[in-house]
Amino acid sequence: MSIAARSVACALVFVCSSRVASADKDISFESKGERSTTTRILLGSLLGAGVIAGGLGVYWHLDSKSASDDVGAVTFTGKAWTAEDVALVDQADRSRTRAAVAYGIGGALVLGAIIAFIATDPPTETVVITPRRGTPTLTPTDGGATLGGTWSF
Repeated sequence: MSIAARSVACALVFVCSSRVASADKDISFESKGERSTTTRILLGSLLGAGVIAGGLGVYWHLDSKSASDDVGAVTFTGKAWTAEDVALVDQADRSRTRAAVAYGIGGALVLGAIIAFIATDPPTETVVITPRRGTPTLTPTDGGATLGGTWSF
C-alpha cells in the first residue's frame, strides 16, 4: 500500500472515530431496583417461621393420628376401656388442637411473607448515562499510524 493510501486511510479512520467519540446523546435504560437487606431478612424470617410452624403442625397431626389409630377399631372388639386408652384419646385431642393452631399460624406467616414480598417490590428506576466527549489520538509510526483514544462515561 502506498504512503498516500495509508495517509488517506488514517485520515478517514480519524474522522470517523472523532464523529463516534463526540456522541452527545444520553444513554438511558430501565433498571429494576433492589430490596434492602432489612427487607430480605424480614421476608426470609416470615417464610422460615411459617415453614417451621407448618412442620410442627405436621408433627402434631401425625402424633394425633397415631394415638387415634392406637385406640380406634373398625369392628367391635369386646374389650373394656382402660386408663391408657383414655390417655391416648386425650393425647390425640391435644395433638389435634396443637396441629390446627400450628397450621393456622404457619399459614398466616407464609401468607404474610407473600404479601410483604408483593408490597415491598422495589420500583423500576430510569438510569441515564451522559457520555463525555471522546479524545481520539493518531500517532504516526514507521510504516503507518496508530489510532487510539479515550472514552469515558
